Amino acid sequence: MGANGHELMPTNNVSLVCSTSDTCKTADQGRVKMMESRHEGFSDANSSAAVPHERLKRDADVGEAAHRPDQAAGPRHSSESDRARFYAKTRRAPSGCLLWTAGVSNQGYGKFVLGGRTMPAHRAAWVLEYGEVLSREEFLLHSVSCNSRLCVEIAHLRVGTHAENMADRKAQGRYNTSRGFNNSRARFNDAEVADMRLLVERGVSYQQVAEIYDCTRPYVYLIATGKARTQPTDGPSPYVLAKRQQEAKAQDRRTRSAEIISIVHPDDEIQGEEWRPTRFEGYWVSSLGRVRGRTMKILKPHITDFGYAVVCCGKNNPRGVHVLVCEAWDGPPPAKGMHAAHRNGNPADNRPDNLRWATPSENIGQDRLRHGTVPRGEGHARAKLSMDIARAIRAQLPGPRGTINRLARQYGVTKTAITNVRDSVTWRE
Repeated sequence: MGANGHELMPTNNVSLVCSTSDTCKTADQGRVKMMESRHEGFSDANSSAAVPHERLKRDADVGEAAHRPDQAAGPRHSSESDRARFYAKTRRAPSGCLLWTAGVSNQGYGKFVLGGRTMPAHRAAWVLEYGEVLSREEFLLHSVSCNSRLCVEIAHLRVGTHAENMADRKAQGRYNTSRGFNNSRARFNDAEVADMRLLVERGVSYQQVAEIYDCTRPYVYLIATGKARTQPTDGPSPYVLAKRQQEAKAQDRRTRSAEIISIVHPDDEIQGEEWRPTRFEGYWVSSLGRVRGRTMKILKPHITDFGYAVVCCGKNNPRGVHVLVCEAWDGPPPAKGMHAAHRNGNPADNRPDNLRWATPSENIGQDRLRHGTVPRGEGHARAKLSMDIARAIRAQLPGPRGTINRLARQYGVTKTAITNVRDSVTWRE
């Protein structure tokens, strides 16, 4: 019973009904609408907050649903623009495969961003086609006739288990199934493994056996307890055969390269010229300061601003020709930091008898001064005085108080420069 004698009758929406006047009914209906709007807002907030939980639950339970074309649900996290963007990154191969042409992961599968998530391209194709995201326990396998990880053709994909995935990997020769010594990572043959087990049976400790065979103690334990190398060596797998073939080809290339670079091409020889190898494999230097590369060609040096010849002995490896010649004829520098100095001061003369190892003070402080290659006096680019001015300064010193300040202002130098001229520290006769 209300304050005015009106009876309030609750309904499902907590609405109020007034039994007497229209004014009261209108006021009550307004309060009801306000309460309903608050209730709806509360429900919307709860539903929006529950979306991530429901989405995670749906993703986790997606494995319970049948991921087959006839049982697929509607499109999820995809649109026509996603489909257009996806298939714009593909091309049709003559074999019928639809190959991915965009970004590829380290495992060789395509990558595509769908719904804010980066996923393998073949899984994205499944989502775009059937609208379902596979669970972690489900693997999307390529058909036996399709041997390309870049294929995103729906007809070439099927859902399988981890065991089926490993079986396909083995059948396609991408899995190392070789046992024993034929495994590419095996270090010991069957006889050595048998000797390890025999030593352990005779009481030799795991650590001692590991030291004898230069391996780890846990590995010896696995062999002795039969947890590793349980079966004898069998035939190599296609994986090992392919790897051995690749290693053989690489060794052939290295052998041919060694044969080529060990011979001085007769067209490069000059009478009286002697060639010697440098410390960089495949590079030779001559007594005339020429350098030959791995392709038997004479390298064209780069001349620096100071007149030194520089060549690249490999990628990003510039070396001074005078240093290469000095190393080839006089050996490595006797001490760290020593320079290959030119006896006559000519940086273009890289004959062995013109080069020697010298300390930085000998090369810069003595040789360059003796050769006249160190700018001094008026020849220095930053000189502000001349010898005549230096003589005039000395003639006025010593003088009355303030003479040094006056001379510094007059010639635009510091007071220290004036005192150095006075004391013959600089501008010596």
